[in-house]
Amino acid sequence: MKFYTCFLVLFISITSLKAQDSYDLIKSDPNSIIIDGKINNEEWKNAKLVDLNLEIEPGYNTKSKLKTTGYITYSDNYLFIAFYAYGNPKNIRSAIRQRDDYGMWNDDVVLIRFDTYRDARNNILLASNPFGSQYDVKGLDGLTDEDRYDGSFNINYESAGTILEDGYNVEMKIPFSSLPFPNETNQKWNFNMFRKYFDENSNEIQLSNESRDRDNPCEVCQVTKLLILNNINIEKKIELLPYISGNLVGDYENNTNRIKYSKPSVNAGIGLNLDITKNTSLEVTINPDFSQVEADVTQIDINSAYALLYPEKRPFFNRGSDLVKFSDGAFYSRSINNPIFSSKLLSQGKNTRVFFLSALDKNSPYQIAGDDRSYLGQGNKSLVNVFRYQRILKNNNKIGLFSSSRYYKDGGYGNLFGIDGLFQLSKIWKLSFELFKNFNEEPINNWIESDDKFNDKTVNLDGEKFNGDAVYFKLLRNTEHWISMIEYKNLSPGYRTDVGFVVKNDRRWLTLVQGYKNIINKKNIQSYGLGFKGDFLYNFNNELKVISLDIISEAKTIGNTDISYTYDLDVFKNYEGKDYKMMPKNDIDIRSRATEIFSFFSKLSLGKDIAYNEENPKIGKELTFYTMLSFQINDNFNVTPSIRYSRLKEIETNKNYFKGYIARISGKYQFTKSISFRVISEYNEFQKKLLIQPLFKWNPNPFTIFYIGGNQNALREEINNEFGSLYMDNSQFFIKFQYQITI
Repeated sequence: MKFYTCFLVLFISITSLKAQDSYDLIKSDPNSIIIDGKINNEEWKNAKLVDLNLEIEPGYNTKSKLKTTGYITYSDNYLFIAFYAYGNPKNIRSAIRQRDDYGMWNDDVVLIRFDTYRDARNNILLASNPFGSQYDVKGLDGLTDEDRYDGSFNINYESAGTILEDGYNVEMKIPFSSLPFPNETNQKWNFNMFRKYFDENSNEIQLSNESRDRDNPCEVCQVTKLLILNNINIEKKIELLPYISGNLVGDYENNTNRIKYSKPSVNAGIGLNLDITKNTSLEVTINPDFSQVEADVTQIDINSAYALLYPEKRPFFNRGSDLVKFSDGAFYSRSINNPIFSSKLLSQGKNTRVFFLSALDKNSPYQIAGDDRSYLGQGNKSLVNVFRYQRILKNNNKIGLFSSSRYYKDGGYGNLFGIDGLFQLSKIWKLSFELFKNFNEEPINNWIESDDKFNDKTVNLDGEKFNGDAVYFKLLRNTEHWISMIEYKNLSPGYRTDVGFVVKNDRRWLTLVQGYKNIINKKNIQSYGLGFKGDFLYNFNNELKVISLDIISEAKTIGNTDISYTYDLDVFKNYEGKDYKMMPKNDIDIRSRATEIFSFFSKLSLGKDIAYNEENPKIGKELTFYTMLSFQINDNFNVTPSIRYSRLKEIETNKNYFKGYIARISGKYQFTKSISFRVISEYNEFQKKLLIQPLFKWNPNPFTIFYIGGNQNALREEINNEFGSLYMDNSQFFIKFQYQITI
């Protein structure tokens, strides 16, 4: 009898554990659940409960100290999610933020992850803070932290949150029509739920409903809880995105000492997003407006020999953008500058993904990569085509094909073809590769004028034909404590990417990385790490170009503060035929989120560098620093000042090759989650230029937007080589209304 009793107890325990791994949902009446940020037991009576009972960081799958309960139910057309996050409301960090405001990661956050194809091709992450502010992102199977998330991803969903006496509630309503998944009425998805909060020492605590294996670097592979949804509706949506915009521009006139405004310009266009099937969509835009509302943070380029990379912020390119993300930079959507017409086809099957983009661009950037510098010119009209195919294999392996082409109106073209792959050799070993081949014919034009040469070809655009190739190979081993990497890059002198961003070629580059990391979860230090990185670079004439060695240390300490120090020693560097030796540099980074009210980031570099843009480049003494402070005055108002400073001095005379700063301050008042007013002011001492940009914005979802604002630019007047008072050089006012219509 005792044996049978033990067997019964064991059977019930195993059954109970299995039930926790699978959630067979029960439908709810969609009209009974009101998304108001307050969990009502009657509304959520059919929901399955999910217990977020594990601390995954800094604890390692230990029992969570705060209780968190997730709720999941669904209807024919919607998925409903809720969180009850318990805790002291005085310790909750939150502010009213516009969607996808990165500052939200300084708040308490809850989120749900979906792997709708159950093959770890990616995860969809939908997050909210206690006020219901949204952040959506796509998780990727990246080899490094930098390429694990696609922040440009956007979908439509509702969310609301409320802070209570014993914690806070968040509710979400997610249309099935917004999510990609197999074209079937019965669905099985993988999911997990997550919560982040801060303890009494401001340390960040992460909770989950399933354990995390730190010896498995693939985060998207560890979303394994099963969600079962039966008899849902498969809706094919049609989205229209019409817009109208106006612009008024004025320039300074010397003879009148005033700003003279041109006639107001009015522009209109429309976009169409059509679901051909649940897995295939076609997006078409006629006279699209790809203007950017948010001003890019100005980078200092006074001592850069290469063009600078800025992130893509235009919403047309967010769907499927992770599919055309390469370590090579083979595709860079901002190279499509000002299209008259553009279309995009995106298709996802059970084991395939297809991306095809075509555009007619009015103003085409023309970029030439080089060994010691890059060259950038502005071209005319061009036709752009981009094709991408990816096959999802077993065990999270992937292989893909890529091609792009750009044909210029007055002659000339650039064609690129490639193959790439990502292979999970074991739980801790990964291998990735990218192979590209380009075929080019230069236009005959004056977009770039230079006497420089590559191989036996001129940089000048004189109609020459050439080709090149690129090879990227990376082998990575990643465990809880150790990371090892070997990376090899091979870019021939004739390698170009007319629809990408590659500014360096003529190089064979070997990188070795070895690092150690440890999460110890102590009061004064939560984690630390040590590492080594070595770079060895030759050109295609087998001439040594670079030997660089880095020693890296980092720690996470009290006040939710991350500190890193890097000793970067350029043992040898060859630039434009001249050798430079023993150039050390010290880099210190500090990032702190100690309180809800105040956070900051600071970076200091001190050492030696080459004055690249001097007629006779020499080694100088470098000092650069960047500091950004963020003050969350209350739930609505944020002020963020920052300063970038850079200086390079001659060693012998102590005279400056250059010296200057860029000071910036941004103030934002967030009236609601969708309505805000922001003013940016920036002074660039290098250009003696002042920018003021006010902006009022209404943004209720990722694609509907109304804004009105302006750019006011002032320059400092130069008299007898001295800079005096500021005068208004350029003035611009703009307005735009874009509205998403779903049929």
